[in-house]
Amino acid sequence: MNTKRFHIDGTETSPSIDLDLDLGVMEFTGRSLPHNSDQFFSRVYRWLEEYLQEPKGETTVNMKLDYLDTSSSKHIYNIFQRLDAVSERGQKVQVNWHYETGDEEMAETGKDYESFFRLDFNFIEVEEMF
Repeated sequence: MNTKRFHIDGTETSPSIDLDLDLGVMEFTGRSLPHNSDQFFSRVYRWLEEYLQEPKGETTVNMKLDYLDTSSSKHIYNIFQRLDAVSERGQKVQVNWHYETGDEEMAETGKDYESFFRLDFNFIEVEEMF
């Protein structure tokens, strides 16, 4: 993959994803319940493998999801697991976990991820996600 930037358009069932090698930024926005989550997230994994060869001193992950199905949750876990290895090497990984006011389930999902990894989580409550 010779591109430094990668974009997937969002749909009703899959999030938009923006990845930038130069900036060390990953952004996931929308709902995540794609029909074939393995195929959908495989593109993210390919980009991530390239990025992890030479990660930036600080990586930022912006999670702006209003819904995650079980298989997407597994893939987000796998992404965080790969980023955790970067954190172990002393490079900062900042996760900005956005959730809507009153959406305790998404806030709790972020807290669950935070408990599994050594990533720096920042919880951001917003009035409306989109």
